[in-house]
Amino acid sequence: MNTTTALKIAASVAQLTGLCTTFQAKFGRRYQFTPDSPAEAYELHRAICAKQAEIAELLDDAALENPMKKASEWWRWQNTMDMATAGELAREVNHLIASCAYFEASPCASGHSPTITAAQEAIAGMLHPEVRARVPVALR
Repeated sequence: MNTTTALKIAASVAQLTGLCTTFQAKFGRRYQFTPDSPAEAYELHRAICAKQAEIAELLDDAALENPMKKASEWWRWQNTMDMATAGELAREVNHLIASCAYFEASPCASGHSPTITAAQEAIAGMLHPEVRARVPVALR
């Protein structure tokens, strides 16, 4: 992980925040899908899942394999990520950017940064588990 990749993740999280906000404004925070749900709800939901997968593809394999349970498991009570979770994700990505920039400016002798690892694991833990599991190993 490096600052350039962390910035790409930040851009994707910003887009994810926009999608989550739009979904929540139109359908509510804990919207439950039914066969009668409008097509737009399904389209936004798919876009939110796709954006999470895009983020997962940018994380290191170890982070996806060992997600940190730092935040609540939102998927247990709602189908779609909400604005609050997207905001938590954005804060963690900012931490990742800072950790990468610091490590690149002042690398340690081990060549490894535990703060970068922890930030990635926290990000992975906020993504839906099915989205994390769908990322093919070749793309990681």
